[in-house]
Amino acid sequence: MAPRRIPMAIRLTRLPAGERAIGRNPRNDEKDDLAILLYAAYRGTIDDEGGTFADARAEIDRLFDGAYGRFLGDCSFVIEEGEFLASASLVTWWAPHDAPLVAFTMTRPEAQGRGLARSLLTKSMNALCDAGYDRLTLIVTDGNAPAQRLYRSLGFRTLPSPE
Repeated sequence: MAPRRIPMAIRLTRLPAGERAIGRNPRNDEKDDLAILLYAAYRGTIDDEGGTFADARAEIDRLFDGAYGRFLGDCSFVIEEGEFLASASLVTWWAPHDAPLVAFTMTRPEAQGRGLARSLLTKSMNALCDAGYDRLTLIVTDGNAPAQRLYRSLGFRTLPSPE
């Protein structure tokens, strides 16, 4: 049985960036690096579907090719640490929700607990505000307690699930 997915949304208002306003926009030439991050971040978690690195690379290709809507690179951010990407917030325009969608928020296990995802999501939310968007959506796996806590702490609220 597949885990239940919970849709969430927030009305966007500009948030204080704080001291951790770090990160840069992802580049088209770092799809392999994003796939490495995706594979590392999801492996062994509730969101792990047993995929391989090749599956993670294909997922990143789907993201850039529009499977989750048009990629909003100016509103997406990554943090580099050493030779690896440590964290990412990747946002698309998702027509079914008529709003931007956080397609992926991911942090390498060894970089978790340092506020990187919060910093990047805040940066994405502010970039979306600056671009004129007023709402942001996402879908989180029921039982992914760290992600659910983060999203709720930023102001995301659960939407009614489609029947």
